[in-house]
Amino acid sequence: MEYRRIFLHEVKIVEIDNNNFFEIFRQNFNFEIVETCVGKAIKMDSYNAFLYCNITGAGYFDNPVLPFTPKGMMKLFYNAFNYKFVTGIFENTTLNNTPYKLSQIKPYLFKGDKFIIPVEFNTEIELQRKLKQYRNELIAQNIPTTDFIIQRIEKSKKGNGMEPFMEYLTCETFKKYGYVVENQIPLAHSIGSPDFGGYKTKEYIDFVSKYNCLPLGFHIIELAMLRLFKGRKCHINATELSNDAVVGEAKTSTNKMTEQLLKYLNTSLFSEGYEIHPFKLSPNQRFFGLVTLDDDFKIKLIKPGIKYTEYANILSKEDYFSWLNNYLKYYLIANLTNDELNEFYHSKVGDKIGTPEDIINFVNGCSFEEIYRLFA
Repeated sequence: MEYRRIFLHEVKIVEIDNNNFFEIFRQNFNFEIVETCVGKAIKMDSYNAFLYCNITGAGYFDNPVLPFTPKGMMKLFYNAFNYKFVTGIFENTTLNNTPYKLSQIKPYLFKGDKFIIPVEFNTEIELQRKLKQYRNELIAQNIPTTDFIIQRIEKSKKGNGMEPFMEYLTCETFKKYGYVVENQIPLAHSIGSPDFGGYKTKEYIDFVSKYNCLPLGFHIIELAMLRLFKGRKCHINATELSNDAVVGEAKTSTNKMTEQLLKYLNTSLFSEGYEIHPFKLSPNQRFFGLVTLDDDFKIKLIKPGIKYTEYANILSKEDYFSWLNNYLKYYLIANLTNDELNEFYHSKVGDKIGTPEDIINFVNGCSFEEIYRLFA
């Protein structure tokens, strides 16, 4: 297998295509690569497949026109430090797009194994033609189309539109280092929305250590999936009890990330900032880290050489980590039904939920433990 290598401005110009998509999985994960009637696929359990789709935007093959993806459906806030809901997990005063609710509307999401099929295409017409062929083949063999997930590889775009895939690889990498991870994280309108964030807070570490309900490192959406997967126990021994946050900016079509990454670091909220690029050789600055792929397509993490200290737009770390602790609780309470939420609220407040501010004041005043006990 040969791959084109061109060295230009410290970047190896190689795009993530159908072939190296599978090689990346082969080199970095234990998911099986299998042959199906519609081509080679990554076989993934429903739990990890849901996380994959939520990060990358890959779609469940429920129809050939617009495969369903949960990406963007489970947001809470656009900005850190405040609690103004966007339509996502909550809509006004009700729980809206939660994994539990989605499991009832679309039962296939959390049943059986899924098969991720990368599909290269240049135009939407070409994509539709390929998907209709796949659908006809699956139906002819009496195979549920919703067992398949479509990963778009857009050959007409520089970088093949694979930035979200790099966000997935980065999330998976930092989970191993004990971070709660998230892509497209809330920060501030004037600063931008980072492509990747990783968090550690003492409060949630105490919580998961006590109940062994999650590993130390997990995707934030997993907090909202606990009810669906009660049997997933993780026996951990947390020795690190310190607050920390890291941030990253992902590109596949360019290597220009410096300006945006500096905006994030200048807040003083993050201990490290990472450039995320599949084939970059080295960071642009010594105080940047890098998430990339080596010549064998293995994920390579380069830590910053020095600490960034020239903060220009300092925000309060204390307020940020206080907000992060609350932020995590909203995903935890998303395991409830609306009836359960209303009953819980009434039992503690003695009244009905009337406004979003009622929910905000209530959740912020709850502990991880008392929310978890409602459905565990």
